[in-house]
Formats: sequence, C-alpha cells, structure tokens
Amino acid sequence: MAATLSKGEPGVSVIAPPAPGMPKARFRAAWWLAGLLARFAREAMCLLAATTLTGWTLTNVMLAAALALAFQSALGLNRARRSPWLDVPACLCAGVMTLVVQAALTASVPALAPHALLGASAAYAAVTCLVQAACRLATELARRRGGGRTAVIVSTGDHGRRLGDALLGHPGIRPVGFIGETYTENSPLPTLGTMAACAEILRETRAKFVIIAGDVPVSRTAVKAMGDAGCEILYAPDCDDLLLDFAPPGEHVKSFPLLPMTPPAQRRPYWRGKRVFDLVVAGVGLLAVSPVLLACALAVRVEGGPGVLFRQRRIGLDGAPFEMLKFRTLKTTDPHDSATQWTVGSNRLIGPVGSFLRKTSLDELPQLWNVLRGDMSVVGPRPERPYFVGQFSHTIEHYDLRHRVPVGITGWAQVHGLRGDTSIEERARFDNHYIDHWSPALDLKIIVRTIGCVLRLGGA
Repeated sequence: MAATLSKGEPGVSVIAPPAPGMPKARFRAAWWLAGLLARFAREAMCLLAATTLTGWTLTNVMLAAALALAFQSALGLNRARRSPWLDVPACLCAGVMTLVVQAALTASVPALAPHALLGASAAYAAVTCLVQAACRLATELARRRGGGRTAVIVSTGDHGRRLGDALLGHPGIRPVGFIGETYTENSPLPTLGTMAACAEILRETRAKFVIIAGDVPVSRTAVKAMGDAGCEILYAPDCDDLLLDFAPPGEHVKSFPLLPMTPPAQRRPYWRGKRVFDLVVAGVGLLAVSPVLLACALAVRVEGGPGVLFRQRRIGLDGAPFEMLKFRTLKTTDPHDSATQWTVGSNRLIGPVGSFLRKTSLDELPQLWNVLRGDMSVVGPRPERPYFVGQFSHTIEHYDLRHRVPVGITGWAQVHGLRGDTSIEERARFDNHYIDHWSPALDLKIIVRTIGCVLRLGGA
C-alpha cells in the first residue's frame, strides 16, 4: 500500500500504528441506543428543572423529553461542531414547540398561559445550553487527553502543507498525513498515497476527518469512499478563494477556515426516519387502496387472462437485484425481450385497461409491497433493469452513483418529466442531485408533485 513508504524517500516518515477504532458492527446498535438514552435522560433533567411553572407530572416530562429530542434533531441541535451559544435561539424555539405540543396532547390549559409558556421555554433554553456546553467541554477535554481525532489532508500544494503544520499544534485534530498526486515537501507529515488509494488509506489510518485543502479535484467516487469510511469531510479553502465570501461560518484553526461539507444522506440525522415513513406509508397505503388494488386486479384478469402481476428483475440499493411488482399492462412476451428492450409499442398493450392503468400510474401500486419488504422506498431513483444498468454505467458518468440510496416508486427526475423515452444522462443528474440534497422536506415535495402529476394523468 502507498502508506508504507520507506524512510529514505524525501518528505516521508513512518506512520504510527492506527489508534483503536470504533466498536465493531455488532455493537453499534447498542452504542447508538446508549447515546439516545443518555440524551433522553439529559432532556428529562433539563425539563424537570425548567417546567416548575407548568406543574407537570413525571409522565408529562418524559413525553416532553421525547418531543424535545425530535425537535432538536429537526433544528440541527445535535451537531457536535456547533458552538453551544449559537444554539440559544434554536433551543428557545425547540422549547416553545415542545411545551405547546405537550400541553395540547395532555390538555394542560395552565401550561399554555403566556407567562408559564415563555418562562418555561426560556428556562429550558438556558438549562439545555449550559448542559450542552458542559458535555461538549468534557468531550473536548477527553479528546485532547487522547491526542485528538485523526485527520488526513487532501492536498498537492503549499496551502495543504501550511494547514498541516498548523494542525500539528491543534489539540482536537491530529493530522497523520497527506493524500495527493505529488509529494508535499518540507513537511513533517508523510504523503500516504494518491486519490486512487483513498479508501484503503482511510481504512488503514482510521481517520475521523478528511480535510480537502484548496482547489483540489476530488471526484464523486472519492467523496463516496470518504463517507463510507465514516469520515467527516471538511473543506479548507485558500484565503484568496472567492468562495469565502459566500461560505457559511465554520470553525477556524489558527485562522485557517474549516467548512463542514454535507454528509451523505445515510449519515444525516433524519435518515432513520425515512424507513419509518416508508413503512407507515406502505402499510397504511396498502390498506387504504386495497379496494382499488382488487378492482385493478379483477379488470386485468378479465381483459388479459391469468397472471395479473408482472414481475421483473431490477437493480436496487448498492447494485443488489430484486423482483419489482406491477400490474400487467402488456401482452405476454419473451422474458429476454422484456429485460433488454427499452421501449414498448402501444400495440403491445393488453387493451383499454392496460392503457388506463399506465396513464394513471395505477399499475405501480403493487410496488407498495416492495416498499414494505424493504426492496424500495416511496421516494428515490427509479430502478432499472440489469441489462441497461450495465450499459449506462459504462457510458454515462456517475450513473452508478444513483444506487447509493434505495430506489423509489417516484423520484426527483420523474416529477420533472424524465420518464419513458427521455434522456438517461439528465435522469442520472437529477437523481444524484436528489441524493446529494436529500431531506424529509424534499421527499414531501416530490410526493406532492407526484400526486399532482397523477391527477393530471401525466404519470410520475
């Protein structure tokens, strides 16, 4: 590996053995649960100290603590790199929302009195910020005692070398070397290798941060490898870069700005809620539209004979194949032709029923079962057949990156009219945009626009 260079090479030193990593995969669920319980206990203590004006019981405080955790995640209060004093407005907002919702759920009219609501919200914000400041101070002291979290710097020039020298004296971040196409001279830090070996280097060093220093070309594939390694990606622009005039405030290390980059969708705080949302929508949806499903199945059976469901192999999350379900709207054909022929003519429709189902997208309803099974999501890139995935992955840039998240019944490309015989390159660009900018609000927006498309008989 490129990280094990000899001592005789210029500007290269021997890497110390990596520090012990995070707990093994089988302990991560317990680790996450312990953290959640600790935050819940912290919120309960804050609320007990802040809700004396409302006269709530312990049961009310426990429910309010759960609500507070949800509102804090929605407002981004669990980001470890924020200054606790910047959390005051968001904490006050979370306190107001928590107390109002809790009072409404428990029919506690006195708690809605203006003096009680504002007083308890202000007390909650103050206590929460003090507790968060104390927790972060204790965490920072523990990190400094342990030598800080390891970081790898992606750089090929003097800006990266200066940043590495500055970080050597930083108590919270411990740089272990550079990744770049050329050697960084006159630096005590080693060059670990090129971007081609990025994933292997991050795995060997067990870095917690990847710092991209200056204008260094970094591909989507490399960014994905950094995210898959569990690294937090920071961008350290040169002081002359115009980007600094538009960038949001971030952390500074000896006047070097460090701007956090958006983490992959799967590492954002709301991602776990996406699967819960899928289960609720698919379960409730199957029950709610069961009469419609029965009517569609009966109509297809009467018009086209046995076999109302069409099953086809598609590619889903991480390139894994699965069997997607639809109502049959086409005449029986050779399975190979179905898997390798891009478009179908209207003469192959089974009749008026098939045409109506395709026009109204009712033929897609059985995919709610795929969502319930975990093969698909309600919103995501549309799944494609293996034959075409293989072709497009070789001819269209970044097409394979669509499989970073679960595929969906509807997606960002589909609500922009990119369905059927339209540009695959545009679809890939829209799908990757959706993944890079994913949020619960974007999913809801796509669902609303999908309903609009269906009502206009435009499909989605």
